[in-house]
Amino acid sequence: MIQTQHHHIQIYKNLVLVISAFIIFGSTDTQTKAAEFGEIQYNNTFIDYSKIDINSTRKLADFYFDKAMNEMDSKLKQNYLQKASGEYFILSQAEPKDLYPIVQLARVYDLEYKNQFAKAYFFQALKIDKNNAETNYYFGEYNYKRRDYTRAIYFYNIAFENGWKENFDILLKMGTIYEKLGDLLRANQYYKKAYLVNPDNTKIPDKIRALEALKYQNTGYYNIKRK
Repeated sequence: MIQTQHHHIQIYKNLVLVISAFIIFGSTDTQTKAAEFGEIQYNNTFIDYSKIDINSTRKLADFYFDKAMNEMDSKLKQNYLQKASGEYFILSQAEPKDLYPIVQLARVYDLEYKNQFAKAYFFQALKIDKNNAETNYYFGEYNYKRRDYTRAIYFYNIAFENGWKENFDILLKMGTIYEKLGDLLRANQYYKKAYLVNPDNTKIPDKIRALEALKYQNTGYYNIKRK
């Protein structure tokens, strides 16, 4: 255990230098290039990734991430996020084709509102698998939080069409977005789908009744014949 901790401390020291280079040169033409530059610099260090214990590193990364998600103190939360990002970064280099640490890095930077780096890792994950449901879901979440509803719908839809058709959160947020955008018909459709997935939710029936009380189906907007 002591040897493993020492190994992680040594890696972390190297990681600080690499992340510094990543941040300094992160203002390249695209966020994706910035992420790629970071990879190249990290690969030039003397870390032997074949000696990384993948399972223990992943458990440690997830431990820090979960602690951050449940931490109310902002300073402690930031500290846990930084530790999590260090471990996920190591994993992303040890197994470059594994989507999980890349998406988790995007989520960490999303929580820190470091938009450039969050988007860089989301795009990196999409380059590996553009239809991955989890990647698209969290990229949808990223855009939803920033009220970019058009992009949020785009990524939610990809997740929806690739195995997440019964994801309650996607259905509810799709309904919410369409309601915000004024498309009450689609909003009601998604609220009903969400209710079928989670009939114990007591708020959704109220939303459905409120929408249907507006009698939007009879308005000219929904009577237009669309191609």
